[in-house]
Amino acid sequence: MPGSDSAAAMSLACETDGMDLAYRLLNVFSIEEKPFSGNPLCVFEDAVGLEDAQMQAWARQFNLSETTFITDRRLEVGEADIRIFTGSYEMPFAGHPTLGTAHVVAALAGGIDAVTLSMPAGAIPVRRVDEGWELRANPATSRPSGATDAEIAEVLGVRPQAVVAGGAHHVDAGVEQLLIEVAEPDAVASCRPDVRGLHEKLSVPGQEPQVYLWAWTGESSIVARFFGASGSALEEDPATGSAATNLGGLLGLNGVRGRRLTIVQGSHIARPSRLVVTIDDDGVVFVAGKVTEVGNGSVHAA
Repeated sequence: MPGSDSAAAMSLACETDGMDLAYRLLNVFSIEEKPFSGNPLCVFEDAVGLEDAQMQAWARQFNLSETTFITDRRLEVGEADIRIFTGSYEMPFAGHPTLGTAHVVAALAGGIDAVTLSMPAGAIPVRRVDEGWELRANPATSRPSGATDAEIAEVLGVRPQAVVAGGAHHVDAGVEQLLIEVAEPDAVASCRPDVRGLHEKLSVPGQEPQVYLWAWTGESSIVARFFGASGSALEEDPATGSAATNLGGLLGLNGVRGRRLTIVQGSHIARPSRLVVTIDDDGVVFVAGKVTEVGNGSVHAA
C-alpha cells in the first residue's frame, strides 16, 4: 500500500487543472531483430509547469527504471531542458533517458540530427549516428573502491580469483557508480549479489548501491550487468548508459584511446541490449545505441 508521501504526491499530480500530458514509450539500446529488447523509457513531451512532486508521481505511475520530462523546448535551435526520475528519486544524468529523449526532441523539431539536452549534470550533446543516437559524455573522475577484492567477491557471489586485482573503482561522469572488472565472462553470468553486503561494503554515503560488473569477451567486446539495491530489493538494469559512460571514462583515464567497444547487457533478464562506446584519440567518450519507439499516448492530469 502506498505511503502517505506517495499518496500525497499522486494527489498533487492530479491537480494540474485538466492538462493532457503527451508521452512516448521507447526502447533504448535495442536490437533491431529483437522487438522486446533494450531499456524501456517513457518521455513526457511537454512538462512545462509540472512540479517536482508531480513528475515524481508520474514516474512512479509508469513504474519504469526512468521517466523523462521535457521541461523547456527550444526546438528551433535543437535544445531542451529535461528532468529524469526513477520511481523514487531524480537522477542528475542517465544514459538511456538521454538518448531516448534526444530521439523525441529531434522528432518534435521535424527530424533534426543533433540536439543538446540540459539536465542537472550539465549540457549533453547528442547526435544521430549509424548505431542510432550517440551522446558525448562529460569528463569522468575515478577513485579506487575501499573494499578489498575478497570482500567484493563475497558480496557478488563469485570466486575470489574472478575479481581483477585493483579492478574496482567508483567512477562519476554524471552519476557515481562502482565499476568492478572480473577476469571471466562466466563470473558476470554467475554473479548473485548479496543485498546486505552491497549496502554494507559497496555503497557510498547518501546513495543506494549501484554496481556495474564487466568483463572483456574479445579485443573490442564486453559483457556487463548492472545491479542497484533499494532497501532489501535488488534490481537488475537491462542497459545502463550511465555505466557505459563511466566505463569509457575509466578506460580513458587509464590511457585507452582510439577504441570502439560493444557492450552486451540484459540477457539475464530477457531484455538483450547493445551499447556502443567510443573513446576518441583525445580520450573523449561517446555512447551510442538504437532507439525504437513502441507507443505513444496521453494522460489526463485533471
